[in-house]
Amino acid sequence: MSASALLLSSQGRLRSGWRAALFLLLAFALTLVLMSALDAFHVRIRRPEYEPYADQWLVLVGALLGAHWILLRFVDRTGWGYVDLARRSAGPRPLSFGLASGALAIGVPSLLMLAAGWFALYREPHADRLWADTFSTLVVLVTAAFAEELMVRGYLLSALADGIGRWPAIATTSLLFAALHLGNPNVSPIALVVVALAGVFLAIVRYSTASLYAAWMAHLAWNATIVLVMHAVVSGQSFPTDGWSIFERGPDWITGGYWGPEGGLGAALGLAGGTALLLIRDRRARVANTSNALLNA
Repeated sequence: MSASALLLSSQGRLRSGWRAALFLLLAFALTLVLMSALDAFHVRIRRPEYEPYADQWLVLVGALLGAHWILLRFVDRTGWGYVDLARRSAGPRPLSFGLASGALAIGVPSLLMLAAGWFALYREPHADRLWADTFSTLVVLVTAAFAEELMVRGYLLSALADGIGRWPAIATTSLLFAALHLGNPNVSPIALVVVALAGVFLAIVRYSTASLYAAWMAHLAWNATIVLVMHAVVSGQSFPTDGWSIFERGPDWITGGYWGPEGGLGAALGLAGGTALLLIRDRRARVANTSNALLNA
């Protein structure tokens, strides 16, 4: 195989593996540049208690959007629709669908575990900082969810799907998504499996709605349900809470233990059920579209 054939497809396009690698390289380089700029100009876009989080996620969002723009503009020569970030993908319907999907996927199994006595509700007598903590935490959750979706299920997923097919690309990016959580506190093998399942679920949300914004909303709703509604630990990390909290009393392999509600069998079943329902919905939509096409032929 010639050097040009190794780099380019038969259509003269840079092969998907190289484009995926270039995306990761660009994202890394832009992150370093933006972090250096923040340090040089002493920019502080954060609350003091979130110093390790706000800069990290805001810089990452900027770097990832920059990497997307460079590749779409100069390498693929296409628009934001390639990664389902076009304006039409940000309508109320996909956004609300994503929010509902993410909230239900973790909310339903959590309610069932609460009813079974595996979760317990603890009420605090005072809630002086409830609204302040809620707003500050929401800012972090919004930026973190968008950064992770851009990193894993944006250009990277689209480029890999071009080369190895949609399902292998979903599997690859979901494993990468799990690997990104290896450094989180109290990580366990079961928790990593659930994170990988979440990666599959979020990818199906993106493809089902043709909207990466919908996957972002599903990701945000999942985390917000755990942190802002349940006041529980998410991915092994705690956020300031006030007023009430949910703590686990059942087996860790069901409730998630110190990793939080998304680290056990309950969350895994919620993700599996949500993914199955999305696939059934898509299949019915395809059948209906085919039937309508035949009737109108």
